[in-house]
Amino acid sequence: MSSGSIAMDKLDCLIESIKPYKKAAVAYSGGIDSTLLLYAAKTALGADNVVALTLVSSVLPVLAVENCCSILKEPFLRGINHKEVVAEPLQWEDFVENSAERCYLCKKKMYSLLIASMADEPGHLLLDGTNVDDTKEERPGSRAIQELGVKTPLLYAGLRKVEIRKLARRIGLPNYALPSNSCLATRIATGTTIDEDLLKSIDLAETFLLKIGFSGCRVKPRGPYTIVEVQATHMEKIVQTENRTQIGAYFSSLNLGIAALSFDQR
Repeated sequence: MSSGSIAMDKLDCLIESIKPYKKAAVAYSGGIDSTLLLYAAKTALGADNVVALTLVSSVLPVLAVENCCSILKEPFLRGINHKEVVAEPLQWEDFVENSAERCYLCKKKMYSLLIASMADEPGHLLLDGTNVDDTKEERPGSRAIQELGVKTPLLYAGLRKVEIRKLARRIGLPNYALPSNSCLATRIATGTTIDEDLLKSIDLAETFLLKIGFSGCRVKPRGPYTIVEVQATHMEKIVQTENRTQIGAYFSSLNLGIAALSFDQR
């Protein structure tokens, strides 16, 4: 059996696993995982029985929220109710302190807000886009999801990232090639206090890199220097003198350390 056939079988399994829920709310980030999950939920339950919930906060890239709204206008998701849920993690002391437990504590509070937002949507189960590959590394946030009883249908169907992208492309989802993303706080070293200015600088820096042709970058301030993680296909181009100079000047305007601007392959 071909890999394509296996992936389609898993899609069928995904859709069938959602049908018993009757109503579902999907934690929707605009990424490929949650988009495929939302597509499957609509296919299984119908648009009237599905809600897309998007967290809006200072730890999420501005373009990510804009991307959510754009994708939800596509025909394959049209008709799904979309709700934005506002979170203020900078008001949470344990988030700002940025201990080793930050991700777990933040995810639990964030998803608790999503669950609370469904008080006027009785019967909806919250679904998350965790996939098989997410279980291969330590992800404290996954523990929070399990503790809250959030369902993870992609994981149940045994879907890996490469299969999700193949299915998304075959179905015609417009973001099938979108690089993976995560909250801006993941760029900040554990133990470094998180504040609004630092988060904004990281967001602006990554948006700048995207606009000059480098998608999927991660900007990680480390005191007097900044690490920029780039996709392997961009490594040769980004280290060229012209690009290094342009990036260095912009990062300097954001007060990001450039004493040793470093480029690492993602």
